[in-house]
Amino acid sequence: MKTTITTLLLLLAGVTLNAQANDKGDITIAPLLGVAFSTYSSSEDVSFDARTAIAAGATVDFYLSDRWSLRSGLSYAPYGAEDDFGNVDKINYLKIPLNANWHFGGKRNWYLNFGFSANVLLNAKGELEDGQEIDLEDFIEPFDLGLDLGIGYKFYISEDVQFYGEYQGYTGFLNLLDVGPDVDVELRNAASIFNVGVILKL
Repeated sequence: MKTTITTLLLLLAGVTLNAQANDKGDITIAPLLGVAFSTYSSSEDVSFDARTAIAAGATVDFYLSDRWSLRSGLSYAPYGAEDDFGNVDKINYLKIPLNANWHFGGKRNWYLNFGFSANVLLNAKGELEDGQEIDLEDFIEPFDLGLDLGIGYKFYISEDVQFYGEYQGYTGFLNLLDVGPDVDVELRNAASIFNVGVILKL
C-alpha cells in the first residue's frame, strides 16, 4: 500500500514538474463551480448579512504571453443580502468579465486577475422571513458594472489539463435600486466568491 501511494505521488510530481506554462496564442476554457457570499454597500449607516449561494459558469483566457492573458467568459452570479429581520434579497445576474490575468511563479501556477465585469439582471426576488416570496425586478436596475479582483492557483495534471482554486472579489460601481428620484438611498453590490474547476487548453 505504501509503495502504491509513493508511486502515485511520484507520478503526480513528475507530471507537475514536466508541465509547461501556457504560451502566446494559447486559449483555455475553465468551467467553474463556486460559493458566493454577497452583500450590499450602502449610502446609509446600515449593515447587511451575507447571502450565500452557488455560482457557476466558465472563463476563457487568451494568452498574450506566458505571463499575461485576457480573461472573459460567462457565469451565473448570485448577489443580494440578508437584513436584520431575516429577509433575503436574491438578485441574480449573468456576469461577463473583461479582465487582465497575470500569471506568476516558477511554473506560472499562480495568477492574479483584475478588471471590470458587466452584469445583466436575470431575476430579482425577495424571500421574507415567513418564507413568502416577492418580485423585486421593478425596483432593481437591469444592469450593473463593477470592479473584479481575484487570485488563484493551478495544479498541473498534464500539458492540457489543470485543476484550480481561486478567490474572486467584486465591488459594484452603480446604484442597483430603481425606485425613482424621491428616494436617495443607494445600494451597491459586493461579493466574495470561492471557485474550483478545471482548465482545458483548446
